Amino acid sequence: MSYKALYRSYRPQTFEEVAGQEHVVTTLQNAIKENRISHAYLFAGPRGTGKTTVAKLLAKALNCTGECPPCDTCPNCKAISAGEHPDVIEIDAASNNGVDEVRDLIDKVKYAPINGKYKVYIIDEVHMMSTGAFNALLKTLEEPPAHIVFVLATTEPHKILPTIISRCQRFDFKKVEDTDIVTRLEHVLKLENKEYQTPALELVAKLAEGGMRDALSILEQCLAYNSVLSVDNVNMVYGLLSMDNKILFIKQLLSKDLKGVLESLDNMLSTSIDIKRLTYDLIDVLKDIIIYKNTEDVNILFVLSKKDVDNLAPYILVEEAFEIIDILIEASSHYSLSLDANTYFELAMLKICNKIKNDNKTNIENEIIEEVNNINDLEKVNEQGIEEELDKVNKIEEVSEGTIESVIKNNEKEVSILKETILTDKEEQRLQNNIEILFDDILNILVQADRKILNEIKEKWQVIARYRYNLNTAKYASMLCDGIPVAAAQGGIIISFEHQPNVNEINDTENYYQLKNFLQEILGYSYDFIAVKSSDWPNMRNTYIEMNRAKTLPPAQPIVLHHIGTFQATKEELNDAQTLAIELFGEIVEFEE
Repeated sequence: MSYKALYRSYRPQTFEEVAGQEHVVTTLQNAIKENRISHAYLFAGPRGTGKTTVAKLLAKALNCTGECPPCDTCPNCKAISAGEHPDVIEIDAASNNGVDEVRDLIDKVKYAPINGKYKVYIIDEVHMMSTGAFNALLKTLEEPPAHIVFVLATTEPHKILPTIISRCQRFDFKKVEDTDIVTRLEHVLKLENKEYQTPALELVAKLAEGGMRDALSILEQCLAYNSVLSVDNVNMVYGLLSMDNKILFIKQLLSKDLKGVLESLDNMLSTSIDIKRLTYDLIDVLKDIIIYKNTEDVNILFVLSKKDVDNLAPYILVEEAFEIIDILIEASSHYSLSLDANTYFELAMLKICNKIKNDNKTNIENEIIEEVNNINDLEKVNEQGIEEELDKVNKIEEVSEGTIESVIKNNEKEVSILKETILTDKEEQRLQNNIEILFDDILNILVQADRKILNEIKEKWQVIARYRYNLNTAKYASMLCDGIPVAAAQGGIIISFEHQPNVNEINDTENYYQLKNFLQEILGYSYDFIAVKSSDWPNMRNTYIEMNRAKTLPPAQPIVLHHIGTFQATKEELNDAQTLAIELFGEIVEFEE
């Protein structure tokens, strides 16, 4: 006997063996059990998903004489499996698509089945039939003899006349899940007594793209190359790049190693690497990196293992991954329109190398994070200093409350001198001393507060943290990222911070207008804002609620912040060169001492 391909040798012979089409199998089994047999079925779906196989199983079940159809042991089942049953007729519509062939079929339909209960016509690739052939079949398909069942199979149901589709029970076959393919392949390999690696089976399933027949064909080709199924063998046969090489290639892109990228690309082309497949593989890798950086959960990744993540994740930012994905997707859109996909891929690599602006992103990220941590440490020190001074004042009060009161009454100048000794430096005073804000300003925002606006701001607020890795915006992003919007109106936001120095820094006039411009870029709208300490916010909110209940709230007014004034930096005398520079380039010029 001649050799049979794996997809033919291991074609399912019972409904239980069909993989990935439970919705179709269950429906047909119930219909057969209840004797609710339709005169025509339409099986539509991608190639290799089991349409013809299920059609044959339906024919076996309809003519089976066993107890549990299809039993695959009775004479009718065996004859249909062997393709020798006279009552099951398979027609290839690609080569029998004319009116004459259909008329010949119609003439034979009136004859009763020979050995079985039903005469089953399986018309494969039915979308290839001409319009005239469809029209000739229409009447017979609508009212066939009681012993006739038509099964139409197609990969392109949109090409079939609606009048034909309306006369059939339609079943849509879906792509087989990778897990179902792997399970089936394991079963086949065990019967074939072949060694295999589970990652290799997963790779084969991915290459099959949801087609079980394609998966068996790929498996057969790989076994012909080497009797042991391994990832390396699959990569060699189908021109794929290993995961380690993919990660190395991405690292070369991130480091702007253009020479290394081009050399790696030449090596790929010399080994017949599939560029189209490589493009989508790189997208999958980067997608997993984005998922991991947002979730830190390795179990939900698609292609990367924990080892792969540790090897790549520290060297790439989420923003970089998105940028590279966009460039790869743009390149892939041109592949189908070009005879040479290699050129578009090479141009994409050049674009990526020039898109990445910094030579070492990891170092920059670490430097910025360290800088932000230093700022936070400074804030903690400042806050501790304030608390120490307050403790001193409290101790003085505990020693002699009456003495202090007498001092205040007798000489108010002494009190002012005491305050000046706590904070003498202007810059330090701005960070540590509370900036007085009017509760009326806060109340005015609360009166006009809109929950929808607040939710929109909260969604966009998360983006601020990304700007810490941009040297131009790191300062403003670091100041705002720890804040939480707690109330918002059209044109006004209340932001809570845990520490008082943060509150003072935000409410400071010198910082305010720059922060306002930065927020406008992030939020897409100009907002005035007030920073409050998170521990004070509940009292403010409760006060508003009590006033609302008492109906003593003031009417809404245009949002104006009274603690914010117009900031003007101290103007220094400029020399002639500095004056000329400002005339040429404007106020953006900065001078170093």
